[in-house]
Amino acid sequence: MTMPRTPETRTSGGYILFAAALLLLGFAWALFSVTELAQDAQMQTEIQHVADNTAAAMGVVASRDLNFKAVTNRAMLANDVAIGQALALLSWFEMGHMTSQRLALYSAWIPYVNTVSAHLARTLQHMRVPMTSGVHSFVAFQQFVLQGLEHAQWSFHQATWISSLLTAHHIAESNHLKLELFLLNHQTLIDVKTLWFRFQRRQTHPVAQSDYVRMVQDSRDDFTRSRTYRWFDAGFIYAQKAGGTEAFQRLGQVHWQSIDSLSLHQRALFWRSEHRLGGGGSFIGSRPPLTSRSSDFGESYQRNRLSSRDGARIARSLTSGHRIPRYYELDQPTDAQITLVLRTREGPVLWAASRALVFFDRPKDLWPRQDQQYERPNLFNALWQSRVVAIPSYELAILATQVHADSIFRESKT
Repeated sequence: MTMPRTPETRTSGGYILFAAALLLLGFAWALFSVTELAQDAQMQTEIQHVADNTAAAMGVVASRDLNFKAVTNRAMLANDVAIGQALALLSWFEMGHMTSQRLALYSAWIPYVNTVSAHLARTLQHMRVPMTSGVHSFVAFQQFVLQGLEHAQWSFHQATWISSLLTAHHIAESNHLKLELFLLNHQTLIDVKTLWFRFQRRQTHPVAQSDYVRMVQDSRDDFTRSRTYRWFDAGFIYAQKAGGTEAFQRLGQVHWQSIDSLSLHQRALFWRSEHRLGGGGSFIGSRPPLTSRSSDFGESYQRNRLSSRDGARIARSLTSGHRIPRYYELDQPTDAQITLVLRTREGPVLWAASRALVFFDRPKDLWPRQDQQYERPNLFNALWQSRVVAIPSYELAILATQVHADSIFRESKT
């Protein structure tokens, strides 16, 4: 038998239904909140991934830019050294030409020997004009290549930082979140002085020019640096060969000078004498000196004073001196950093920051230095790499303040 429903029973049942409805509503709201938080967390993770990928891409672009400049800086030095090698070869040939002329004269009364020496002298005389023309053309070509390398560096520098911005915008806008690049390398960041396109500079001051010529001098091969040795030594008489090629700067230009000399020396207890056999020289810009007390040119002026003077007097002029290239160099030996921020264009403000470190590393096990010393970052070895690194918390706090302040300003304008 069912009990009759009293007013109290109906009221308690309504309370139960209302409580159940509230409970279901609370569950629905909690589920919606959790879902929204999960979506925001997923979106935040996606934005961070996009920011990391964008920073990594810019780091690759920056490291390639620095490696290109390192390779072209090396190429500039190599081309200048090639000019010195060409002058050394011409100077050595001029010495051989004069020596053949004098040997033909001295041996004219010796049968059979005079035929050989005369033929050698005529052969070198016929080769003199094409030899000089060939070296002249080679030097002019190398000077043209130097100018091309200089312009290539400048063009690549401009194209790199522009393409890095375009690359960052393309990556940011190509994903479904429709992000925008914000606060790229902002002035308030601590690392602004080490941005890869700001911590390098195209060098034109006199100190950089002197450094360039010094590096060219240090890069000379043994033949270009010094061609000094003795052909024979019989005690009281010996044949001395001497010569070398030097580079120096004058009024922002590279000048090359080359001297070769060959002499017979007689020596006794209290006297010495020099008999000139041959001397030759070549130069670009400034003629070699007639006398010198320095140890330059392979000590040619100290060992063969008279022959060296002959070589300087008849030295062949090729072209005018060429301007010292305006090459790129680091302002300070340090690594570079690239920091960027991506944020959403519409809806709730979501953002992420990422940083790429562009660093120089020369592994000792692969490319050891002869002095076993640590090599500081420079633009003469193409050993630049990049990787994504963490941003300190205090810089993230600065960025968060700037992002939210800009978002409030943007909303007030709309």
